Amino acid sequence: MSSGNDAKEVKEAGRIQLEEILVRFNELREYANILASTINTYLTQQRELQLALETLKNLPEDGGEGYIILDRLSSAMIPAVINKEWSKGILVHLGLGYYLKADKAKALEIISKRSSNIERVLGELQKRYSVVLEELNRLQQLLSRGYGGSQSKGGG
Repeated sequence: MSSGNDAKEVKEAGRIQLEEILVRFNELREYANILASTINTYLTQQRELQLALETLKNLPEDGGEGYIILDRLSSAMIPAVINKEWSKGILVHLGLGYYLKADKAKALEIISKRSSNIERVLGELQKRYSVVLEELNRLQQLLSRGYGGSQSKGGG
């Protein structure tokens, strides 16, 4: 009788452990999805900052005529005249709806710092994401073994 109860307790403990692993797996999967979404958001911001930097660097100092893209998909562009003094009056977004009027050098400095900060955050997020994926893989292996083991015990 005692050995039957022991076997039942071991089986029950194994089932509980598998359930705990499954709960942890689901939590990590959700966290991984949140991290991936956050990384994509920062990557988009990083691309936008790089585009702003390259545009500012390549605009002719003496102004001229050109086109302004109205949206990110470049669906429409309108003609524009760039003032000869444009490099002295750039509005730079500082965050939270605040802007600073700056010259070209200061604007490049501010945008470069924001870009560096985003790169640092992205690096940390990507490291965290990698760790989460590794743990997810380990848990998935445990679940596969546990599920396979319970199937063979239940079938036999």
